[in-house]
Amino acid sequence: MNRISALFLSLLLFACGSAETAAPVSTPAPTAAPFLVVLDFGHGGFDGGAVGAETGVKESDLNLAIGLQVKDALESRGLTVLVTRADEAALASTKKADMRARGELLQTPGASCTVSIHMNKFSDRSVSGPMTFYQPGAEEGRRLAQCVIDRVTEAVGKKPRLANPANNFVTRVPSAPSALVECGFLSNRADEQDLQDETYQKTLAEAIAAGILDFLMPPASP
Repeated sequence: MNRISALFLSLLLFACGSAETAAPVSTPAPTAAPFLVVLDFGHGGFDGGAVGAETGVKESDLNLAIGLQVKDALESRGLTVLVTRADEAALASTKKADMRARGELLQTPGASCTVSIHMNKFSDRSVSGPMTFYQPGAEEGRRLAQCVIDRVTEAVGKKPRLANPANNFVTRVPSAPSALVECGFLSNRADEQDLQDETYQKTLAEAIAAGILDFLMPPASP
């Protein structure tokens, strides 16, 4: 082998070895947009809300249990979440003061959307299933409520439902798009049992979170 051939071979081997040992170029992991979601867990403390017809379970406890799982699901996807309460206590010692404090949190500047989590109750015990509500005339609120109910009904195997317009404090007060989620009816025997089941609660929470994400980050059109 002459000097030119040997030099060429040496350079070739060096180049191949360098390619094999070069550190890979790191790509930053994708992060969620800086969304702020305000979650309201209805009632609390002295105000237990609706009561289960069969077991006496309090709405306020179920709202908190499911709501905290929604919070965890959103935070795991990189969103910032503010909650109106993080334990069983009310925000104040009277209903009026509680609602005032709750309203201030629902009006948090920079919020991308607000979602209030509740349980339903009705005189006709055959009525069942989740529902969502939005402030009449609020198109973005309607879209948020529809995104959530679409995900929830699919997740729990219920027929699709439309979001409903209704004048509620938790949809009227916020400046951001807002929705009220009624997870089920405590007056219905099957719903009452399901809503106390940990697996069902997790399914609901993941679906609510997915609906919120559908609203904030709509899938790209094909």
